[in-house]
Amino acid sequence: MKIIFDPTEPIGFLTSATIGIFDGVHLGHKKIINYVKEEAMRKGISPCVITFHPHPQKVLRGIDIPLIVPFRERLRLLEKEGIEITVCYNFTREFAQISAKDFVTNILVKTIGIKSLFVGPDFFFGRKREGNVNLLEQMGKLYDFDIKVVQPVSINGEVVSSTAIRSSIEEGLMRKCAKFLGYHFYIEGKVKEGEKRGRKIGFPTANLDTDWELFPKKGVYATLAHVEGKRFESITNVGIRPTFNANQLLIETHIFDFNGDIYGKQIKIEFIERLRDERKFESASALAAQIAKDVEKAKEVLSELSE
Repeated sequence: MKIIFDPTEPIGFLTSATIGIFDGVHLGHKKIINYVKEEAMRKGISPCVITFHPHPQKVLRGIDIPLIVPFRERLRLLEKEGIEITVCYNFTREFAQISAKDFVTNILVKTIGIKSLFVGPDFFFGRKREGNVNLLEQMGKLYDFDIKVVQPVSINGEVVSSTAIRSSIEEGLMRKCAKFLGYHFYIEGKVKEGEKRGRKIGFPTANLDTDWELFPKKGVYATLAHVEGKRFESITNVGIRPTFNANQLLIETHIFDFNGDIYGKQIKIEFIERLRDERKFESASALAAQIAKDVEKAKEVLSELSE
């Protein structure tokens, strides 16, 4: 996939494209991306995504929205979906002042070579959100490009959106989150040295050092751990380890039937289902007894994945 960051760099191809943040590349995003690809194939042009970083709300309103996945992971997911060109613009206050008409003329037409543009019904763009579908249709007639409006995806009466997915993650609703994403929410990072308390009670854990911004609600989860290309069943605690009077948020994973040395190695943790709240136990032995129960419950949950 070709990635373009320079707003003045012409793509050099005619494109079928869509515009958005695409955080998480969820089922709603995939629907619109599929239309983009189908149109590109039909017209013999290149499928393209136009995205922005950082999140416009952070720049315009000072709202620090935690991303479902880091920016680099967004690009990887877009490539996985078959997008050939991703144009990423650095979203600044100056960029936000570009008028809607200038955005269409100077960016969509002259830089991106747009021939077909797919957007949602409530799409707004340009300075003070002055651009909309009607303006795009008018300018499409002027510059010879098509506008296609794609309706959002709904599951159980709720629109699939990055906002809804963030809420699901923060509430620990991992099955709902997976339905909306089309895959299990995951966190990647390197295994760092810990205090080895888990090892002392018979359940060694891998402590994750990650740059992910969004974490599931504190608690214990049935998870899948990906280590050096292999997948292992596991349980993961997201929390502060109150039994040991700690207060730093940690992501600790106990990998079943695994005894390899993975310090400093990259691992991926998929969150399947929340098992229980994090709570303080009267002793390390009481915690160990509960973890043994958690392991058995996690195995039951994870066994359903292969059925």
